[in-house]
Amino acid sequence: MKQEDPAQLWSVCLSELRGMMPAQTFATWFERTRGHDVTPEKFTIEVPNPFSGERMLKRFHDKISQVVTTQLGRQVVIDYHIFEGNSQIIPVLTDLPSYVTDRAVQADQTGQAGRAGPADRADREQQAESKEETDNLYDNYTFENFVVGECNDFAHAASLAVVKSPGQQTFNPLVIYGGVGLGKTHLAQAIAHESKRLGTVDRSRYVTSEIFYNEFIESIQEKKTKEFAQTYRNVDLLIVDDIQFFCKGHKDRTQEEFFHTFDVLRQKGKQIVLTSDRIPKELSGLEERLVSRFEWGLLADMKPPDYETREAILQKKADKDGLSLSPDVIAYIADRVASNIRELEGAVLSLLAYASLSHCDITIEVAKRVLSNKIRRKQRSVGMEDIQKAAAGHYGVSVEDLTAKTRKKHVVAARQAAMYLCRDMTRASLKDIGAVFGKRDHTTVIHACQTVKKLLLSDGSLQEDLDKIRNSLS
Repeated sequence: MKQEDPAQLWSVCLSELRGMMPAQTFATWFERTRGHDVTPEKFTIEVPNPFSGERMLKRFHDKISQVVTTQLGRQVVIDYHIFEGNSQIIPVLTDLPSYVTDRAVQADQTGQAGRAGPADRADREQQAESKEETDNLYDNYTFENFVVGECNDFAHAASLAVVKSPGQQTFNPLVIYGGVGLGKTHLAQAIAHESKRLGTVDRSRYVTSEIFYNEFIESIQEKKTKEFAQTYRNVDLLIVDDIQFFCKGHKDRTQEEFFHTFDVLRQKGKQIVLTSDRIPKELSGLEERLVSRFEWGLLADMKPPDYETREAILQKKADKDGLSLSPDVIAYIADRVASNIRELEGAVLSLLAYASLSHCDITIEVAKRVLSNKIRRKQRSVGMEDIQKAAAGHYGVSVEDLTAKTRKKHVVAARQAAMYLCRDMTRASLKDIGAVFGKRDHTTVIHACQTVKKLLLSDGSLQEDLDKIRNSLS
């Protein structure tokens, strides 16, 4: 390797960095970077946007400096530049709520000064309007109450960035996606709460996609579609939760209305935040033009919490509710509830209710008894071979049928269900799944998963089949 070739230098450094962190972390932050320039005193790395540059500086700079120094055999200054315009990134703190914007300070000072007459009435009207926009938010869904771990660090950081600088194209829209009960709604509402508290936006609106749909239908019935459009297009921050609801049934006019609302807001430089249970391109039934626009901004995924994060969530929830839980009780729950945050919090609420009614301490024996219906025995690790056997048995075919080239309809249905479950229940890659199903290509696995997801929208019996197979693997 030419030591002074920036591209080759960074390529070698990336190989080293890849082994120093989880694969998902590396893919998120490093795959779109490249070496730009190297001098005796400085090495310049190109990053795709300011947000990535800030995160590289704050989270990975020490690792990068260490690896670069090793490869060059000397210490150099590490510099970061953006692809477009090649302008230098300046480190900026994004740990809200440590900063307060000029607008927030000004609003505070104005409030202390007081007003009279028409201005006072206008204020009261604005306050009433603001209350209407935010009274569907949960008070405890704030950044302060959100537990950050490896599973949600990226989504959390992106949400803070949106509050700090709403409307920037780098993360507009911000799409937070992940399974049920992982905290998507919490983060979305935290954005609304913090934006209002700091005054980074004047008008915000948080709704679920179902509320958006119902209000749109009502506006059609009452011939008030113009008023509806004005309500949603005259905000600085629009947050729509669970956009997958747009895919159920035939909501063509709703999707068209949202498409135009999206375009108007983005052209005005207003911030859009969306949540979904899947990445946009996997939302079967969503118009292609909406999928394309949703992917213009930043996609932030949320994964099930790891063990340490589960413990932290349980401790924070217990502290907030005034419930004393010993480390062994917290460890017992964290070890057995791994699917989502909602179940963790539900376990704490059950113990809180028992403690308040029984007036007793929560010991490990009490926890086991109270949570016996909520916490089942810890499931064994499920492999792809286990899923193949269970699916084959349920559908009355053989494992050999699943891996063979046959295109018989009932075998194809069983194979697609098994592939879907492998993707859902294991951490296997698309390539690995294809390999155990007769060395099929990863695109075949993608097609199988998309087919099953589409059928689940209209075929209740398929969901029952999948549930039975899952239960047989417990």
